[in-house]
Amino acid sequence: MNPPPTPRSWRSPEVLAFAAVALSLGLHLLLAKAVALSPQEAYYWQYARHLDLSYFDHPPLAAWTIRATTALFGDGERAVRLAAAVHGAVFALFFFLAGRRLFGGRAALLAVLAALLTPLFAMGQSIITPDAPLLSGWVAALYFTVRALDEERGPWLLAAGVAVGWAALGKYTGWLLAPQILLVLLADPRGRRLLRGPWPYLAVLVAAALFSPVVVWNARHGWASFRFQFGDRGAAMTPFSADRLGRFLGLQALAVSPVLFLALLAALVAAARRWREPGLRVCALFALPALALFTAVSPFMWVKGNWPAPAWPAALLAGSALALERWRARAVRAVAAAALGVAAAGTAYLHLAMFVPALPFPAKDDVVTGWKELAARVEEERARLPGPSFVLGCGYKPASELAYYLPGRPETYAQNAMREVGLQYDYWKSGGELLGREGLLVLDRREWRNCLRRDELCQPLEQLVPLEVRRGGVLVTTFDFWRCRYRG
Repeated sequence: MNPPPTPRSWRSPEVLAFAAVALSLGLHLLLAKAVALSPQEAYYWQYARHLDLSYFDHPPLAAWTIRATTALFGDGERAVRLAAAVHGAVFALFFFLAGRRLFGGRAALLAVLAALLTPLFAMGQSIITPDAPLLSGWVAALYFTVRALDEERGPWLLAAGVAVGWAALGKYTGWLLAPQILLVLLADPRGRRLLRGPWPYLAVLVAAALFSPVVVWNARHGWASFRFQFGDRGAAMTPFSADRLGRFLGLQALAVSPVLFLALLAALVAAARRWREPGLRVCALFALPALALFTAVSPFMWVKGNWPAPAWPAALLAGSALALERWRARAVRAVAAAALGVAAAGTAYLHLAMFVPALPFPAKDDVVTGWKELAARVEEERARLPGPSFVLGCGYKPASELAYYLPGRPETYAQNAMREVGLQYDYWKSGGELLGREGLLVLDRREWRNCLRRDELCQPLEQLVPLEVRRGGVLVTTFDFWRCRYRG
């Protein structure tokens, strides 16, 4: 029988995990320039261009990271998406370390490979959103919490506090870590001993200090982001809808991939039942509360597919450990192969669909096609306008894409200049400086409810020939254009 591989062996879990992560990140960076920025990425690039302590929609860490990568490597798509790779590397490092400490190197390697093949996490390596820093901070908090328990050393909880602050600077969801870590400590005798010392409470102060830029920004802007996230969303809740619950579950099955989704749910149930085993208990407490929260609210409001993403890393660790326990069973290997195979196929298809228009893909879900065409058309129309003109996108999506893809990357305006809510654009440009100037209005028909007061605020208003954007012959959307002299 061969001896187990040493850490220096190329067959060791550490080396294999490093190679897999490096290959995945390298591939995503190689492909990053071949696809236009999604509207969300262009919007967060706009965040980075207007650097601030925080923003209306989200905390600032994604934007700060984009600002760093673009300052070093320019404003190209690859530099913008390098921010996702940075957080992907941090995520992979702490994910592997947490898995190895909980269940050993083989389980950690299997979990890392599963994450790299899962659509939700694979796409997160190539598209920069606030979920990237949220997830990197989330798994770092998991690792430092486990290490604090293993060594019964309170200073590791300070590191966990840093990780919580990091995650919360990415997305408000990061604060769910605080009660989850408290539950982990309360459920373990070692954790209860740590709670008698000062370290857990100092950790909360550290997390709060790191999060303070968000509080300062909100204090300066009438608590706008807090009201939006915690007040307006709550007020938007509606009566129970089984359809919304079904859509939520369906989105999760697609994001994780269907077979793996069912396998991970089964793993979390098993982890909860085996509560007395510390590793599985930690995984259950780092996954089930967030998953239960989003499942509970999903019948009453629209829960986006990426919101429960932090629940799945711990589920992957538990699932990997439980699968390896019974790896000799043919049924277990078959389920694992099916889960990883379907996940890999889904991830490969999503990547190929971005490059191969002939592949069937719902046109309404195509968010990267047409932006460069739109910018070319807008630049053509701008050339016909006398004097300094403006560009107003009816929605943050066309406004941000045009800011990025127009020559010279000019400042653009959003629908707040049309006296509609413009999200973060409300804090950049009001439109008052446009009075008497001539420019272009651009409307994506997918968001036809925007700029409805254009007839009132533009005099004269002249409609131009629209632009149809197609993917493999199928209509994706139509952009409408108006020449507008802004009267405000």
